[in-house]
Amino acid sequence: MEAVMLLLVLVCVSASTVSAHDWELGSCSKVDPVPNFNTDNLLGQWYVIEQFDTTSTCLTLNYTRVSATQLKVTKSRQLVLLDSLSIEHTNSYTGTLDIPDVNNAGKMLAKWLLNIIGEIDYVVFDTDGETYAAIYDCQPVTTLGHRQSAAILSRTPSLPAATIVEIKQKLQNFNVNTNNFDKINQRDCIRRGDSGLNIDIDEDTFKNLISGASESFQTIATQVRNVARTVANVTKQLGSL
Repeated sequence: MEAVMLLLVLVCVSASTVSAHDWELGSCSKVDPVPNFNTDNLLGQWYVIEQFDTTSTCLTLNYTRVSATQLKVTKSRQLVLLDSLSIEHTNSYTGTLDIPDVNNAGKMLAKWLLNIIGEIDYVVFDTDGETYAAIYDCQPVTTLGHRQSAAILSRTPSLPAATIVEIKQKLQNFNVNTNNFDKINQRDCIRRGDSGLNIDIDEDTFKNLISGASESFQTIATQVRNVARTVANVTKQLGSL
């Protein structure tokens, strides 16, 4: 049962992740990273103020360092489907950011567990180094098209309107359509300690899923073997009469 529940959760998270991208024809726009970007300035928690095509609420990103050439990013949010069912919950989804060139650290490669297509270009294209940052990611899907997303981040749950306008203008200068931004509701968010359902999607999730499925199959196999033994014993007893 736990394995089935976990699969349903994975479907919800995967659907939400896919919907957070805009699908376009052609190749990805060339978005330049922040020059001389210091990844230390990205570490810690950020509130997502706006993001492409999303219905999630209470969306935050938390960056931690793994090594000089890799970061871990944890996306936390509440899912609209579970909200609509009045299920109090939190959801976290963990990925990694590889830094191919430390001298151009604003351009990274993101790897998300539920993305079967592969790595995603992940670019920090704007930041003041302290209060706000802006991310653009894009992934070619076929030779004809790509999927892209962007997010405006703040160290606080809100950001001045003028700053948001400036960030969007910079993205437009890279020929990216900014009409796909959705505002994120950061009010009435549920803390993990107050939630009865905390959904964490990371590498351990799949280990637990496989383990849970294996235990279920073993239970079924044991029951089948027991039934088979019972039938065999009854057959032998009938044969001896």
